[in-house]
Amino acid sequence: MFPVFGLISFRNMSAESTGPENGSDFEDDADFAGRKKEICGLNAEEQDKKYYPCIGDVRRALQEGEDDVRTIRVPEFRKRYAPFFKEHPDVRRIDDKTYIMGGKIKSIRKAGRGSYFLDIVQDYAKVQLMAHHKAMALDKEEFVRQHAQLRPGDQCVCIGNPAATRVGELSLRLTKPIRLVAPALHPLPPKLTDTALINRNRVVDYLVNARARRVILARAAIVSALRRFLDERSFIEVSTPVIGAGNSGANATPFVTSSVHLRQKNNESRLEKLSLRVAPELWLKRLVIGGFDKIYEIGAVYRNEGVDATHNPEFTTCEFYQTYTSLDELMTLTEQLFRYICGALVGGGSEYADLCRPQCAALLAAMAQAGGRFRRLDFVGALEAQAGVALPHTLTQDNLIKYYGKLGLKVPEIASAPQLLDNLSAVYLEPLCKELPTFIYNMPEALSPLAKSAGAGAAAGAVSRRFELYIGGKEVVNAYEEENNPFKQRRKFAAELRNRDKFRDAESILPDYRYTQFMEWGMPPTAGWGIGVDRLAMLLTGSDRIESVLTFGRLPDVLKQ
Repeated sequence: MFPVFGLISFRNMSAESTGPENGSDFEDDADFAGRKKEICGLNAEEQDKKYYPCIGDVRRALQEGEDDVRTIRVPEFRKRYAPFFKEHPDVRRIDDKTYIMGGKIKSIRKAGRGSYFLDIVQDYAKVQLMAHHKAMALDKEEFVRQHAQLRPGDQCVCIGNPAATRVGELSLRLTKPIRLVAPALHPLPPKLTDTALINRNRVVDYLVNARARRVILARAAIVSALRRFLDERSFIEVSTPVIGAGNSGANATPFVTSSVHLRQKNNESRLEKLSLRVAPELWLKRLVIGGFDKIYEIGAVYRNEGVDATHNPEFTTCEFYQTYTSLDELMTLTEQLFRYICGALVGGGSEYADLCRPQCAALLAAMAQAGGRFRRLDFVGALEAQAGVALPHTLTQDNLIKYYGKLGLKVPEIASAPQLLDNLSAVYLEPLCKELPTFIYNMPEALSPLAKSAGAGAAAGAVSRRFELYIGGKEVVNAYEEENNPFKQRRKFAAELRNRDKFRDAESILPDYRYTQFMEWGMPPTAGWGIGVDRLAMLLTGSDRIESVLTFGRLPDVLKQ
């Protein structure tokens, strides 16, 4: 049989830390510090035997002398027996059903010397344990000796019968003493509100702050809903390389690295230059050319850029591609997807439903206000209406700088045509997207080097078959019909390279001419779509800062943990 708890009373022992770690943000009280000191004084074998036993050994010990014992998790126990005791209020317990259950002790309430009530938590669900000396065939002194050292935060395993209290609360009526499988060695702070302290101690934050935990659960539900939405429409999920010899597919600066096992072809003394992907786009479109008509990927991308409230160098995106799909069809699919995700988040009574309900309701109400859709703004027409001055017919750098002069706008430090146009959008169009979710579509060709474009003879030149979805004034989705003409794609790559060389525009896309060679095998008309999962999670959980939806915060926070 396993010893259940150390028999020493910890309350009068020194609070001096005895572990190898120093510099903790939290102070232990004497009770927990004494417990830690007592365990540190044991050898590894004794520690495991008394405090960290194998789960299988504990279960076998608890089952000794019992018939037909089953292991059950807390949510399943609640689902199975909560309705039964509600329908049969006269039944107090079911003696012919015996279960082993485990979880973290959330609270302990004594009811005299021979009776405890404890709440344990597992899989985000809670259940009450009823511990009474008579049910365990123990006298009161032995019962206290076996259980006095229990603390909130302890991980434990127990055995008993389904039961209900007089007020109908579902419980497990214990028939043997509780077994400890991992003791808590630090007391939890009553709350954690200091941002700097939280960002150094995300583990403690999740233990203390229910909202922090619910945000991560909601994020997981969002990713699951994205995946279900696409799977139900016969998309297949794929994985594409994260490390490559070049990096393109987005206007971003890559992280550069190398492998000690890969050498340059023409110089064996030098390592091959590698980079982390800034987007999976060109890999995914290679698969489209290879015959995969409906594909998606959910994964991390890496951009060697700044850190702020809405940006982190490592973040998660979802991209999907579907052949023979127009921009209008892509807009409709986007609207369907948001309705689907909102329904998934607020349905089923999940722990995070109340957290997401206000944002989901507001989004659906805003769509209803626009006729059940997202509002649409044509880039050129809306910009000219807001600025009061027509755009030049040819959107060259010189013409755009003159346009800035007419408007009295300061020219950005990097004055390439794409950067000038992007700044005009930020000044005149994005503020229009704060009240209602809005598609800004038909951007000038210069802003979209990978998108299909047409209408070179139209006002303000050629436009791309592209849209960006803004919600609350922030970009959430970027999507377009893909350029499938390899000759035009090469010319667009060359223009991006000129911008990088002439204007030092580091956000210009790096050319991938190998990709254009694959395009020559015949790339079907294709629509591509991408969303920042972190930003979507921020939106639907009502989080103001990106670190709230990242399990361990932004990169500077990760380095502190």
